[in-house]
Amino acid sequence: MVNFRFVSAIGISSLIFLLGIFLGQAISYYNLSEVRQTQEKLLYKMTGYDLTYSILSEKNVCNLSFRDFIKERVELGQKLVSLEERFGPENEEAKSLQERYHLYQIREYLFFKEFNQECSRQIPLILYFYSDNCDMCDAQGNILDALYARNKSMNIYAIDYGVDNIALRTVKNLYEINTTPSVVINGKTYNHFLSFKELNNILYGEAS
Repeated sequence: MVNFRFVSAIGISSLIFLLGIFLGQAISYYNLSEVRQTQEKLLYKMTGYDLTYSILSEKNVCNLSFRDFIKERVELGQKLVSLEERFGPENEEAKSLQERYHLYQIREYLFFKEFNQECSRQIPLILYFYSDNCDMCDAQGNILDALYARNKSMNIYAIDYGVDNIALRTVKNLYEINTTPSVVINGKTYNHFLSFKELNNILYGEAS
């Protein structure tokens, strides 16, 4: 004799399981779409800043505030990290978005490098190169996060060493990046792990 309660329980359990898979996938793809939209928004803003830099006088450009723009770029990077953790580092869609984000970072880095020169500013610019098979990269990233938490006026750009793009290869060759973790601070390369104290000394000439 068929136990209908048992069959119903199995059916309901299976349905809940399938719904869970479906909802998980739907949420994942929704997040992916959201990141795409955010990247497009970031691109438009960056283009706007580039045009502003070109058409305004040097005095006006030097007085511009980029706080919201930098904050949005940082938030986008955090979303991409969450996306990579969800989809895995080998997911082609996530890898494509990550590559685009890295190009945005390089573009912003060059923009602020020129901004520092033209406006006689000293905004700290840091390129941080990491990789998945790097023992000290997580620790280096955490130290840079702590440094940024103390001084949000600096710009830190985290770049995956394994992303293969001609622009990123050019940057790695220019700064002679040959290992991870590596840090470029205001144009000077450090191909080794840097402690919080060492980073503080390089940036501020002090050990506090």
